[in-house]
Amino acid sequence: MNAAEALRSRLAAGEVVVIDGATGTELEARGVPMDEAAWSGVANLEFPDVVRDVHEDYIRAGAAVVIANTFATGRSRLEQAGLADRVEEANRRAVSAALEARDRAGRPEVVVAGSLSRAVAFGIDGAPQPGGRARLLELNREQADILTAAGAELLALEMIGGADHGEPALEAARATGLPIWLGLSAHRSAGGELVGLDEAGTAFADVVRELSAPDLAAVLVMHTDVDDVDDALEAVFRGWDGVVGVYPHVGDWTPPNWQFDETFTTDAFVAHARRWIDRGVQILGGCCGLGPTYIRALAAELA
Repeated sequence: MNAAEALRSRLAAGEVVVIDGATGTELEARGVPMDEAAWSGVANLEFPDVVRDVHEDYIRAGAAVVIANTFATGRSRLEQAGLADRVEEANRRAVSAALEARDRAGRPEVVVAGSLSRAVAFGIDGAPQPGGRARLLELNREQADILTAAGAELLALEMIGGADHGEPALEAARATGLPIWLGLSAHRSAGGELVGLDEAGTAFADVVRELSAPDLAAVLVMHTDVDDVDDALEAVFRGWDGVVGVYPHVGDWTPPNWQFDETFTTDAFVAHARRWIDRGVQILGGCCGLGPTYIRALAAELA
């Protein structure tokens, strides 16, 4: 049984699994500059040892899954960063860094996931990328194939906020045959409604219904403000009856840098996590602003 199969068995048995925390913002916290177009994606080429060390710290903190630093390494973002000729290298190096971290930590059971994300569909400023669905499918297929060949054992679709960019990512991921985690993101509209991150501002409950499907290994609320997770989970549990996960963010975004919230404590994070577990969540970790200290506290609480 390989690592991904063992993880699936654990989740099927009802276990709660701790995954990693933020990668991009943790790299920033360690002094790695964020690119104006490709955010943390350039770090795979310029600071590979730091990328590896971030993954290793999460594994040693107790993470059973680490997600490679490929959120922003799709061709569209790397082209804008002047690195169109290094797309494959950036993605392969990201997966290699995670695999090496697993080896160094001596935990072969840890699953290494590759990230396909909303970033191929939107620039760092949130502006839609040109080309429509056909282009998005092409970009996602290219990246999914590279990640699979590099050794990713699971594909995590991240910051998906609508069918416009979610469906092409899902189609590309399905073609690889790897297990798929669908990571959905929500935010509050000006009127206070919980909506997805698509251009139409679709109600988050509708995003869940449109994209959830029986072949997915899990549906997760991710890169959603910690205070909005409870409402987002209600929508997920109404629209999906499989494994559910959460990895929220804390702080704010001023491209290309994260604004960290130093007032959010590990105790507060663990308290939120306990409530989510009581609700039925089985996968728990962190996104932007939540580094290894938070994952260590979570893993210790659940040990």
